[in-house]
Amino acid sequence: MQTKRLLSLAVIAAFVLALLPPQGSAKALGVSAVRFGATCGDFSLMVAITGTTDDGGGFDRFRYFIFDGNGKKLYQEDALRQVGVTIGSQVINMSYDNDGVDGPPTKNPIRLQILDLNSSGNPTAILQDESFNASCLPPESPVTITENFRPVPFLKAFFIGETPLYRAPGRDPMDLKIVAGKEHYAFYRSPDSQWIAIDVSGQQLMWVPVAVVSVELNRLGFPPSRIDGSDPAKGLTTITAPTISPIIIAPIGQPAGSALVTTRLRLRSQPSLRAPLLTVIPRNETVFVYGRNAAGTFIRVQYKDLLGWVSTCCVSLIDTRLDLLPRLE
Repeated sequence: MQTKRLLSLAVIAAFVLALLPPQGSAKALGVSAVRFGATCGDFSLMVAITGTTDDGGGFDRFRYFIFDGNGKKLYQEDALRQVGVTIGSQVINMSYDNDGVDGPPTKNPIRLQILDLNSSGNPTAILQDESFNASCLPPESPVTITENFRPVPFLKAFFIGETPLYRAPGRDPMDLKIVAGKEHYAFYRSPDSQWIAIDVSGQQLMWVPVAVVSVELNRLGFPPSRIDGSDPAKGLTTITAPTISPIIIAPIGQPAGSALVTTRLRLRSQPSLRAPLLTVIPRNETVFVYGRNAAGTFIRVQYKDLLGWVSTCCVSLIDTRLDLLPRLE
């Protein structure tokens, strides 16, 4: 019987040491519980994932998949992890619609699965399977997680004035107020930096105006656009790139190496700061590297299905050196 290694990722929950193999899923040493919670509009998740099996180019492929009790897809995200590297992620109140308009769940429980993918991007095993009852729907049993998700404390905000709580930046005020002298933990800031999201109840972040708090605003990131690599402490930002209908290109041949993106980085069509923008690569993403320009100021990389150029100032080459990359210009 031909053996095949199915599990390629070690999913390690932050602050959880006991191994809890999920019932009904593939089991292997290193798979442990994650922190997960959901409502009818969004979900929260904290998890750390280590790449263990090379699916090509030194990277391990996996997928976050969330669906409801009727099997309706709520969220899906594919990601890569360099073999031997562990990256933690935390998202709080992320909308199911961040990956497209899926709409709300229709039945409990809300389920999170972390799936192992092969080199072609096809699922081969369930690495983690967690379920949670959203309070907006009739409960179902059994579920693997029963407690509400509580964000990990990050940055204190001291209130110097009174303010109502808002469900969104500048919108939907509530009949609840916070008075001067109180302290709460802050996690995100709005794109215009005029509002911050704070933890009040542990179930849903609320927004308050920056004018009434004393907080180190530049340490807060913006609400992330995806799960993988997101963390309020890292300041990951959702950026909307100009719409230019980029051409999807499949690179020919094997990559010369890989790189870790160390800050939000613009992917351009040519090795020039004036070249058309294809997209913005989030911090902590890993990309395949194919070569460099003559000056060594840009490298050609693949991010998802896009092939373009990024500045060498904002990447860390993982398994090669700049001088060893082929010259492509």
